[in-house]
Amino acid sequence: MDFPLLPTSLVGSYSLPHWLNVVRESGREGRLIETQLEEAHDNAVKSCIKDQEVAGLDFITDGELRRETMVYFFSKRIQGFDNKGKMKPIGNLDPSIQMPDPVIVNKIRRAGSIGMAKHFAFLKEYASAHPKVTITGPHMLAKRATNEYYTDEKQLVFDLADVLNAELKEVINAGCEFVQIDEPLWVGYSENMPWLVEAFNRLVDGVKAKIALHVCYGNYQLKKLFSGTYADLFPEILKVNATQLSLEFAVNDMEPLKLFKVYKTDMEVAVGVIDVKNEEIETPELVATRIRRALEVIPKGKIWITTDCGMKFMPRDRAFGKLKALVDGTKIVREEIGV
Repeated sequence: MDFPLLPTSLVGSYSLPHWLNVVRESGREGRLIETQLEEAHDNAVKSCIKDQEVAGLDFITDGELRRETMVYFFSKRIQGFDNKGKMKPIGNLDPSIQMPDPVIVNKIRRAGSIGMAKHFAFLKEYASAHPKVTITGPHMLAKRATNEYYTDEKQLVFDLADVLNAELKEVINAGCEFVQIDEPLWVGYSENMPWLVEAFNRLVDGVKAKIALHVCYGNYQLKKLFSGTYADLFPEILKVNATQLSLEFAVNDMEPLKLFKVYKTDMEVAVGVIDVKNEEIETPELVATRIRRALEVIPKGKIWITTDCGMKFMPRDRAFGKLKALVDGTKIVREEIGV
Protein backbone atom coordinates (compact mmCIF):
# COMPACT_ATOMS: atom_id res chain seq x y z
CA MET A 1 0.00 0.00 0.00
CA ASP A 2 1.27 3.44 -0.97
CA PHE A 3 0.26 6.26 1.36
CA PRO A 4 1.71 9.53 2.67
CA LEU A 5 3.18 10.37 6.05
CA LEU A 6 0.44 10.86 8.68
CA PRO A 7 -2.16 8.74 6.84
CA THR A 8 -5.78 9.70 7.51
CA SER A 9 -8.71 7.37 8.14
CA LEU A 10 -12.19 7.06 9.56
CA VAL A 11 -12.22 4.60 12.48
CA GLY A 12 -15.23 2.63 11.26
CA SER A 13 -18.90 3.59 11.12
CA TYR A 14 -20.21 6.67 9.32
CA SER A 15 -23.35 8.74 9.78
CA LEU A 16 -26.39 6.47 9.37
CA PRO A 17 -28.94 8.09 7.03
CA HIS A 18 -32.42 8.35 8.51
CA TRP A 19 -33.89 7.26 5.21
CA LEU A 20 -32.02 3.95 5.44
CA ASN A 21 -33.80 3.14 8.71
CA VAL A 22 -37.10 3.92 6.97
CA VAL A 23 -36.17 1.56 4.15
CA ARG A 24 -35.27 -1.21 6.60
CA GLU A 25 -38.59 -0.80 8.36
CA SER A 26 -40.36 -1.09 5.00
CA GLY A 27 -38.47 -4.33 4.42
CA ARG A 28 -39.49 -5.73 7.79
CA GLU A 29 -43.12 -4.89 6.99
CA GLY A 30 -42.90 -6.66 3.63
CA ARG A 31 -43.29 -3.53 1.51
CA LEU A 32 -39.87 -4.00 -0.11
CA ILE A 33 -38.25 -7.15 -1.47
CA GLU A 34 -34.67 -8.23 -0.74
CA THR A 35 -33.21 -6.87 -4.01
CA GLN A 36 -34.71 -3.46 -3.28
CA LEU A 37 -33.19 -3.47 0.21
CA GLU A 38 -29.82 -4.39 -1.25
CA GLU A 39 -30.06 -1.54 -3.75
CA ALA A 40 -30.74 0.88 -0.90
CA HIS A 41 -27.72 -0.37 1.04
CA ASP A 42 -25.56 -0.15 -2.11
CA ASN A 43 -26.58 3.48 -2.59
CA ALA A 44 -25.93 4.32 1.07
CA VAL A 45 -22.43 2.82 0.88
CA LYS A 46 -21.64 4.61 -2.38
CA SER A 47 -22.65 7.90 -0.77
CA CYS A 48 -20.48 7.13 2.26
CA ILE A 49 -17.50 6.34 0.02
CA LYS A 50 -18.03 9.62 -1.83
CA ASP A 51 -18.06 11.67 1.39
CA GLN A 52 -14.81 10.14 2.61
CA GLU A 53 -13.05 10.58 -0.71
CA VAL A 54 -14.25 14.17 -1.20
CA ALA A 55 -13.05 14.92 2.34
CA GLY A 56 -9.68 13.50 1.24
CA LEU A 57 -9.16 10.50 3.53
CA ASP A 58 -6.37 8.09 2.58
CA PHE A 59 -8.12 5.01 4.02
CA ILE A 60 -11.87 4.53 4.01
CA THR A 61 -14.52 2.06 5.17
CA ASP A 62 -18.02 1.24 3.96
CA GLY A 63 -19.30 3.09 7.02
CA GLU A 64 -20.67 -0.22 8.38
CA LEU A 65 -23.95 0.93 6.82
CA ARG A 66 -25.04 -2.61 5.89
CA ARG A 67 -24.90 -3.70 9.54
CA GLU A 68 -27.99 -3.62 11.76
CA THR A 69 -25.61 -2.84 14.63
CA MET A 70 -22.00 -3.76 15.27
CA VAL A 71 -23.31 -6.70 17.32
CA TYR A 72 -26.47 -7.91 15.56
CA PHE A 73 -24.81 -8.13 12.15
CA PHE A 74 -22.59 -10.87 13.57
CA SER A 75 -24.88 -12.54 16.12
CA LYS A 76 -27.59 -13.06 13.50
CA ARG A 77 -25.13 -14.91 11.28
CA ILE A 78 -23.28 -17.06 13.83
CA GLN A 79 -24.74 -20.34 15.06
CA GLY A 80 -25.43 -20.49 18.80
CA PHE A 81 -27.20 -17.13 19.17
CA ASP A 82 -30.90 -16.56 19.72
CA ASN A 83 -31.57 -12.94 18.84
CA LYS A 84 -34.74 -12.52 20.89
CA GLY A 85 -33.13 -11.37 24.09
CA LYS A 86 -34.41 -8.85 26.63
CA MET A 87 -33.43 -5.20 26.97
CA LYS A 88 -30.14 -4.75 28.85
CA PRO A 89 -28.02 -1.71 29.71
CA ILE A 90 -25.09 -0.97 27.43
CA GLY A 91 -22.06 -0.12 29.52
CA ASN A 92 -21.82 0.72 33.21
CA LEU A 93 -22.33 4.49 33.29
CA ASP A 94 -25.98 5.04 32.36
CA PRO A 95 -28.42 2.15 32.94
CA SER A 96 -31.09 3.93 30.89
CA ILE A 97 -29.10 3.32 27.68
CA GLN A 98 -30.36 -0.12 26.69
CA MET A 99 -30.67 -2.45 23.72
CA PRO A 100 -32.02 -6.01 23.41
CA ASP A 101 -29.15 -8.46 23.78
CA PRO A 102 -28.93 -11.74 21.87
CA VAL A 103 -28.89 -14.92 23.97
CA ILE A 104 -26.24 -17.64 23.67
CA VAL A 105 -28.18 -20.90 23.77
CA ASN A 106 -25.71 -23.33 22.20
CA LYS A 107 -22.06 -23.79 21.31
CA ILE A 108 -20.78 -21.04 19.02
CA ARG A 109 -20.09 -22.33 15.49
CA ARG A 110 -19.62 -20.83 12.06
CA ALA A 111 -22.76 -21.18 9.96
CA GLY A 112 -21.06 -20.21 6.70
CA SER A 113 -19.85 -16.82 5.53
CA ILE A 114 -21.03 -13.84 7.54
CA GLY A 115 -20.80 -11.77 4.37
CA MET A 116 -17.85 -9.48 5.01
CA ALA A 117 -15.93 -10.62 1.93
CA LYS A 118 -18.86 -9.72 -0.31
CA HIS A 119 -19.18 -6.31 1.30
CA PHE A 120 -15.44 -5.73 0.96
CA ALA A 121 -15.58 -6.58 -2.74
CA PHE A 122 -18.24 -3.89 -3.21
CA LEU A 123 -16.16 -1.33 -1.31
CA LYS A 124 -13.06 -2.14 -3.33
CA GLU A 125 -14.95 -1.88 -6.62
CA TYR A 126 -16.28 1.61 -5.95
CA ALA A 127 -13.45 3.14 -3.87
CA SER A 128 -10.45 5.05 -5.17
CA ALA A 129 -8.89 5.42 -1.71
CA HIS A 130 -7.46 2.46 0.20
CA PRO A 131 -10.23 0.26 1.67
CA LYS A 132 -10.24 -0.90 5.29
CA VAL A 133 -12.51 -3.57 6.81
CA THR A 134 -13.68 -3.39 10.42
CA ILE A 135 -14.91 -6.32 12.49
CA THR A 136 -16.43 -6.48 15.96
CA GLY A 137 -14.15 -8.42 18.29
CA PRO A 138 -15.09 -11.61 20.16
CA HIS A 139 -15.12 -10.02 23.62
CA MET A 140 -17.59 -7.35 22.51
CA LEU A 141 -19.89 -10.00 21.00
CA ALA A 142 -19.70 -12.10 24.17
CA LYS A 143 -20.38 -9.24 26.58
CA ARG A 144 -23.28 -7.88 24.55
CA ALA A 145 -25.08 -11.21 24.86
CA THR A 146 -26.80 -13.08 27.67
CA ASN A 147 -24.83 -16.28 28.13
CA GLU A 148 -27.08 -19.24 28.93
CA TYR A 149 -24.80 -22.01 27.63
CA TYR A 150 -21.12 -21.57 28.54
CA THR A 151 -19.87 -22.12 32.09
CA ASP A 152 -16.52 -20.61 31.12
CA GLU A 153 -16.68 -17.11 29.61
CA LYS A 154 -13.12 -17.43 28.34
CA GLN A 155 -14.12 -20.45 26.21
CA LEU A 156 -17.04 -18.49 24.80
CA VAL A 157 -14.73 -15.68 23.71
CA PHE A 158 -12.24 -18.17 22.25
CA ASP A 159 -14.97 -19.92 20.24
CA LEU A 160 -16.08 -16.57 18.86
CA ALA A 161 -12.45 -15.77 18.00
CA ASP A 162 -12.22 -18.99 15.98
CA VAL A 163 -15.39 -18.17 14.02
CA LEU A 164 -14.20 -14.63 13.29
CA ASN A 165 -10.73 -15.88 12.34
CA ALA A 166 -12.26 -17.89 9.50
CA GLU A 167 -14.24 -14.83 8.41
CA LEU A 168 -11.14 -12.64 8.39
CA LYS A 169 -9.25 -15.15 6.26
CA GLU A 170 -12.14 -15.13 3.80
CA VAL A 171 -11.91 -11.33 3.59
CA ILE A 172 -8.13 -11.50 3.07
CA ASN A 173 -8.60 -14.05 0.28
CA ALA A 174 -10.91 -11.51 -1.37
CA GLY A 175 -8.01 -9.07 -1.53
CA CYS A 176 -8.29 -7.09 1.70
CA GLU A 177 -4.97 -5.78 3.04
CA PHE A 178 -6.08 -3.89 6.16
CA VAL A 179 -8.45 -5.07 8.90
CA GLN A 180 -9.38 -3.42 12.18
CA ILE A 181 -10.68 -5.29 15.24
CA ASP A 182 -13.04 -3.28 17.45
CA GLU A 183 -13.06 -4.10 21.16
CA PRO A 184 -14.89 -1.19 22.85
CA LEU A 185 -15.39 -3.01 26.15
CA TRP A 186 -11.83 -3.79 27.17
CA VAL A 187 -11.64 -0.65 29.28
CA GLY A 188 -14.50 -1.96 31.40
CA TYR A 189 -12.89 -5.38 31.99
CA SER A 190 -9.19 -4.64 32.41
CA GLU A 191 -8.82 -7.41 35.02
CA ASN A 192 -9.16 -9.92 32.17
CA MET A 193 -6.46 -8.41 29.97
CA PRO A 194 -4.07 -11.40 29.91
CA TRP A 195 -6.62 -13.76 28.37
CA LEU A 196 -8.27 -11.00 26.29
CA VAL A 197 -4.90 -10.47 24.62
CA GLU A 198 -4.68 -14.25 24.13
CA ALA A 199 -8.13 -14.25 22.50
CA PHE A 200 -7.14 -11.36 20.21
CA ASN A 201 -3.99 -13.16 19.09
CA ARG A 202 -6.06 -16.30 18.45
CA LEU A 203 -8.45 -14.21 16.36
CA VAL A 204 -5.70 -12.88 14.07
CA ASP A 205 -3.61 -16.06 13.89
CA GLY A 206 -2.67 -16.69 10.27
CA VAL A 207 -4.37 -13.50 9.04
CA LYS A 208 -1.94 -12.09 6.48
CA ALA A 209 -2.80 -8.40 6.53
CA LYS A 210 -2.19 -5.12 8.28
CA ILE A 211 -4.06 -5.45 11.59
CA ALA A 212 -5.32 -2.67 13.85
CA LEU A 213 -6.88 -2.93 17.30
CA HIS A 214 -9.37 -0.19 18.18
CA VAL A 215 -10.30 0.30 21.85
CA CYS A 216 -12.58 3.11 22.99
CA TYR A 217 -14.82 4.02 25.93
CA GLY A 218 -17.97 2.97 24.12
CA ASN A 219 -19.88 5.25 21.78
CA TYR A 220 -23.67 5.11 21.62
CA GLN A 221 -25.74 8.15 20.67
CA LEU A 222 -22.66 10.33 21.22
CA LYS A 223 -22.24 9.11 24.81
CA LYS A 224 -19.40 7.42 26.66
CA LEU A 225 -20.51 4.05 28.04
CA PHE A 226 -17.74 2.75 30.29
CA SER A 227 -15.77 3.87 33.29
CA GLY A 228 -12.11 2.94 33.53
CA THR A 229 -9.11 4.34 31.71
CA TYR A 230 -6.66 3.26 29.05
CA ALA A 231 -3.99 3.19 31.75
CA ASP A 232 -5.71 0.08 33.15
CA LEU A 233 -4.87 -1.77 29.91
CA PHE A 234 -1.15 -0.97 29.80
CA PRO A 235 1.33 -2.49 29.32
CA GLU A 236 -0.58 -5.75 28.66
CA ILE A 237 -2.31 -4.34 25.59
CA LEU A 238 1.04 -3.94 23.85
CA LYS A 239 1.29 -7.74 23.65
CA VAL A 240 -1.40 -7.99 20.95
CA ASN A 241 -0.23 -9.19 17.54
CA ALA A 242 -1.30 -6.01 15.76
CA THR A 243 0.38 -3.51 13.51
CA GLN A 244 -1.57 -0.60 14.88
CA LEU A 245 -3.26 0.52 18.11
CA SER A 246 -6.21 2.90 17.66
CA LEU A 247 -7.41 4.94 20.66
CA GLU A 248 -9.55 7.94 21.54
CA PHE A 249 -7.41 11.01 22.18
CA ALA A 250 -9.48 14.11 21.36
CA VAL A 251 -12.25 13.47 23.89
CA ASN A 252 -9.68 13.31 26.71
CA ASP A 253 -7.58 16.32 25.66
CA MET A 254 -4.88 13.95 24.32
CA GLU A 255 -4.38 12.37 27.76
CA PRO A 256 -3.35 8.92 26.39
CA LEU A 257 -0.12 10.48 25.12
CA LYS A 258 1.35 10.16 28.61
CA LEU A 259 1.07 6.36 28.32
CA PHE A 260 3.33 6.35 25.26
CA LYS A 261 5.90 8.35 27.18
CA VAL A 262 6.07 5.55 29.73
CA TYR A 263 5.47 2.45 27.58
CA LYS A 264 7.46 2.18 24.36
CA THR A 265 6.11 0.24 21.39
CA ASP A 266 6.96 -0.42 17.75
CA MET A 267 3.26 -0.43 16.85
CA GLU A 268 1.73 2.39 14.89
CA VAL A 269 -0.63 4.56 16.91
CA ALA A 270 -3.85 5.77 15.30
CA VAL A 271 -4.41 9.05 17.11
CA GLY A 272 -8.00 10.20 17.39
CA VAL A 273 -8.03 13.96 16.73
CA ILE A 274 -11.80 14.30 16.16
CA ASP A 275 -14.19 14.11 19.13
CA VAL A 276 -17.13 12.02 17.90
CA LYS A 277 -19.14 12.61 21.09
CA ASN A 278 -19.42 16.33 20.36
CA GLU A 279 -21.31 17.67 17.32
CA GLU A 280 -19.23 20.84 17.15
CA ILE A 281 -16.91 20.70 14.13
CA GLU A 282 -13.23 21.14 14.99
CA THR A 283 -11.20 23.72 13.12
CA PRO A 284 -8.25 22.50 11.04
CA GLU A 285 -6.03 24.53 13.36
CA LEU A 286 -7.27 22.62 16.42
CA VAL A 287 -6.68 19.33 14.61
CA ALA A 288 -3.17 20.47 13.69
CA THR A 289 -2.48 21.39 17.33
CA ARG A 290 -3.52 17.91 18.46
CA ILE A 291 -1.29 16.28 15.84
CA ARG A 292 1.68 18.42 16.89
CA ARG A 293 1.19 17.27 20.50
CA ALA A 294 1.20 13.65 19.34
CA LEU A 295 4.39 14.21 17.36
CA GLU A 296 6.14 15.27 20.57
CA VAL A 297 5.68 11.72 21.90
CA ILE A 298 5.22 9.34 18.96
CA PRO A 299 7.58 9.11 15.94
CA LYS A 300 6.06 10.72 12.85
CA GLY A 301 6.42 7.50 10.87
CA LYS A 302 4.28 5.66 13.42
CA ILE A 303 1.33 8.09 13.64
CA TRP A 304 -1.98 7.68 11.81
CA ILE A 305 -4.63 10.38 12.03
CA THR A 306 -8.20 9.25 12.72
CA THR A 307 -11.48 10.10 14.34
CA ASP A 308 -11.75 9.07 17.99
CA CYS A 309 -14.33 6.40 17.15
CA GLY A 310 -17.14 5.67 14.70
CA MET A 311 -19.63 8.33 13.58
CA LYS A 312 -22.88 6.36 13.26
CA PHE A 313 -24.88 8.74 15.45
CA MET A 314 -23.32 11.96 14.15
CA PRO A 315 -25.58 14.06 11.86
CA ARG A 316 -24.37 13.78 8.26
CA ASP A 317 -23.36 17.42 7.77
CA ARG A 318 -21.47 17.37 11.07
CA ALA A 319 -19.74 14.10 10.22
CA PHE A 320 -18.58 15.33 6.82
CA GLY A 321 -17.39 18.62 8.30
CA LYS A 322 -15.35 16.77 10.89
CA LEU A 323 -13.71 14.59 8.22
CA LYS A 324 -12.79 17.71 6.24
CA ALA A 325 -11.28 19.27 9.36
CA LEU A 326 -9.30 16.08 10.02
CA VAL A 327 -7.81 16.11 6.52
CA ASP A 328 -7.19 19.87 6.39
CA GLY A 329 -5.54 19.87 9.80
CA THR A 330 -3.31 16.99 8.74
CA LYS A 331 -2.28 18.92 5.60
CA ILE A 332 -1.15 21.84 7.78
CA VAL A 333 1.18 19.60 9.76
CA ARG A 334 2.42 17.72 6.69
CA GLU A 335 3.54 21.04 5.19
CA GLU A 336 5.25 21.99 8.44
CA ILE A 337 7.31 18.79 8.51
CA GLY A 338 8.14 19.00 4.82
CA VAL A 339 5.90 16.32 3.32
